[in-house]
Amino acid sequence: MYNFIVPFEDKYNETRLAERFAREARDFSDLQNEIAGRDVGRIGRFLSDGVKNADPSGKARQEHAETLTRLQLVLLNDPAYAALYDETAQALNDAQSRLDRLLERVATEIESGKNALMEALDQAANLPDGTKVFRDKNGDARTRDGSLASDELVETIVWRGNEPSYEDIQEQIERLARLRAIEAKIHSGQAEIGDLQIALGNANDVKSPDELHDTQKRAEDIVDDVESSFAAELERDHIAPETERPNVETSSTIAVPEL
Repeated sequence: MYNFIVPFEDKYNETRLAERFAREARDFSDLQNEIAGRDVGRIGRFLSDGVKNADPSGKARQEHAETLTRLQLVLLNDPAYAALYDETAQALNDAQSRLDRLLERVATEIESGKNALMEALDQAANLPDGTKVFRDKNGDARTRDGSLASDELVETIVWRGNEPSYEDIQEQIERLARLRAIEAKIHSGQAEIGDLQIALGNANDVKSPDELHDTQKRAEDIVDDVESSFAAELERDHIAPETERPNVETSSTIAVPEL
């Protein structure tokens, strides 16, 4: 049974995950700016005072070089690699931004779907004890767990003609489940790209050019996969005709969420 009430623990974990992504992105950006010598108005946190204040001549220059990490040395001495590195960093930032925007769109669809489902349930017929019932494509009345309502109870119902069908309700619930799966995939993608950003900023593990290209491709694949899933869901929602809805066997059940 689907439940649209998000537990406090889930909200807390989701908030912590978002804070982690924001912190990692900020740290990564600050590192790049400090390496490049750009002043962005924040206190330097990654380079030592010897690196930031060194006189680029004589002994100071030697001490300056000795305090640089492997990654910093490569970035300073190999312009082509530095350009590819910056391109990779930007690709990861862009991927996170695309996932953020997609997450907003999916959340909007989920909220819309929940509202539509609640409205449909409000229009459903009720048995004398308040139990919701839905006619299936064969004209049989089913309760919310999918079981057939007794003929005696069904005879008490005054059908208005605008009640949602069993198949309508089932499709709305299944669509919400698919959107939830896409939402989970986005969170997973955000976490993976966050890990790629951390790995890219590892000062003592210099990625090869091939690894940088692979990192860019992986980020692109993650976003493309989620965007394709969401686009397919929107396409399915708009073009799927009534005849394509799944058949409902008499033994099937419907898990109506608690709203």
